[in-house]
Amino acid sequence: ETSRPVLALAQAQARFWKASSGLERVSLAMNASQSDTAEKVDEFLRNQVASDHACHAKLYRYKNMLNHLHEDVNLVYSKEKALVETITIEEAVISDLATQIANVVEEGKRKMKECKDAKAAACADYETYSKELEELKQIGHSP
Repeated sequence: ETSRPVLALAQAQARFWKASSGLERVSLAMNASQSDTAEKVDEFLRNQVASDHACHAKLYRYKNMLNHLHEDVNLVYSKEKALVETITIEEAVISDLATQIANVVEEGKRKMKECKDAKAAACADYETYSKELEELKQIGHSP
């Protein structure tokens, strides 16, 4: 019963880790190719500026858009890493709370058993004392 939320969390975390590793691979590949791509774009822009073609302004704009795309991917990746850390911490908290709950439930069961045993002992004592009282009353009423 209490394992369903934990199981659901574990399944969600497994899906998240799978997506996370994919995003990490994309981010690493983009970062690795970013400098190479940037150098190629810069070289192409220098060649275009030196030529008679007037499209270098568009190329600068596209280069700027590419840089923004790289920044966005890096931002998403950093947010994802922070989210993974948060999930890991929350999972530890949930695990700790589950352990605490199990301990409290176990202690409650133990105390209930102690109370039940004490009640049984008190009832047995009551029976014994009631019989003794009855005997004393009978002795007191004898001539």
